Amino acid sequence: MMTGIAAALAAPMIGLSGADGFGIHFYQQSSAGKTTTANTAASLYGDPDALRLTWYGTALGLANEAAAHNDGLMPLDEVGQGADPVSVSQSAYALFNGVGKLQGAKEGGNRDLKRWRTMAISTGEMDMETFIATSGRKTKAGQLVRLLNIPMSKSVRFHEYQSGKQHADALKDAYQNHYGAAGREWIKWLASNQNQAIETIRECEERWRNMIPADYGEQVHRVGARFAILEAALLTGRVITGWDEQTCRDAIQHSYNAWLMEFGTGNKEHQQIIEQAEAFLNSYGLSRFAPLPYDPTNLPIQNLAGYRSKGKHDDDQITFYTFPKTFEKEIATGFNHKQFAEVLKQAGMLTPPANDRGYQRKSPRVDGRQINVVVLNFMPEESESAE
Repeated sequence: MMTGIAAALAAPMIGLSGADGFGIHFYQQSSAGKTTTANTAASLYGDPDALRLTWYGTALGLANEAAAHNDGLMPLDEVGQGADPVSVSQSAYALFNGVGKLQGAKEGGNRDLKRWRTMAISTGEMDMETFIATSGRKTKAGQLVRLLNIPMSKSVRFHEYQSGKQHADALKDAYQNHYGAAGREWIKWLASNQNQAIETIRECEERWRNMIPADYGEQVHRVGARFAILEAALLTGRVITGWDEQTCRDAIQHSYNAWLMEFGTGNKEHQQIIEQAEAFLNSYGLSRFAPLPYDPTNLPIQNLAGYRSKGKHDDDQITFYTFPKTFEKEIATGFNHKQFAEVLKQAGMLTPPANDRGYQRKSPRVDGRQINVVVLNFMPEESESAE
C-alpha cells in the first residue's frame, strides 16, 4: 500500500527528475487490498471515484487523458472490466510512449504534437503480460519496464485494528471524508522545495545504481531508476505522511523484490525469445521434424519443418536441423530473426557454423544431398515424458 502512496507522491516529481512517465500494475487473484490501495493513493488528489479512469476505450482516448494528466496521477480501473486484451495492449503502449499521434492539420502542416509524463496506477486479478497473452498477443519487454507488474500479498499488520476489513474500512472512511487534502499540501511543499526534492531523487538514484548487481540485465537497471523515484517520493513525502525513513525504504525494497521475482534478473526480451523457441519445439519438435535417417516415401510429414536426430545417451538433447524459412517465419515470428538467432546462440541453444559467420550450416545428408539449416538443440517436454 505504501508503494501506491509512493506512486501518487511521485507523479509531480517525474518532471523534476527528468525521467519518463511509468506506471504500476498491482495484481492478485484473491482480495489483497488492490482496490483499497488504488483508492487511497488516488485520494491524495481528489475523490477516487471521480478521478478513476478506465482501460475500456481507445489508445487515442487514453493518450488524450494522459496529456490532460501531465505530471499527475492517472488511476485506472481494474483491467479486464470490459476492456479486451488487444485494446489494453495498444493503450498501454500509447500511454507510456509519452508522445501523441502525429496528425496533419486541415490548413496545412501538422497539428501540435502532444507530449506528457504521467504516473499510472492499475489493478487486476492477473499480471498485465498474462492478461494480454489471453488474446494470443505478446507483451514487448519495453512495455514491462514502463508498466511494472507488482504482485500484492495480504496485509498482516493492521496497526490498531483487529482485522484487514476494519483497517480497510477505516482507510475508506478517511479518504472519503478528507480526499484532496494531502495532495494540496504536497504540491504546495514541492513547489517551494524543488531543489531539496531533486537532491533526494539524485541520492536515491545513486543508491539504487550501486545496489543492483552489475550483471543484472539492462532492463532491471532501468526499472531500478523507477524504484529510486518511488523511494525518493516516500522520503520527501514524509512531510505529509510522517513515516520514518527506514519504513519508507523497506516498503519500496519489498515491492522491488516482488517485481524482480516475477520479471527476473536477465534481459526480458532474451527470456521471451528462448521461451518462444522452446514453445515451438515443445509443440512441433516430434511432429514436424522428421527423424534421421529419413525416407519421405515411408514417413510422409505434412508441413515439414526440418529433421531431428538423437544422441546416443538417453539424456542427450535432440538436434533439430531447422529449415531457414521455418525458423524465420514461425520460430522467430515477431522478432528480427538475426537477433533471435544470436540470443539462442548465446544461450547455447543454437549451434553456429564452424567459421562462426551467420547462423546456418549444412545438414546431414538427406536423400543424397545437404541443405542449409539452422541447428537447434533442445529436449522437448513430450520427449522427456515419453522416456
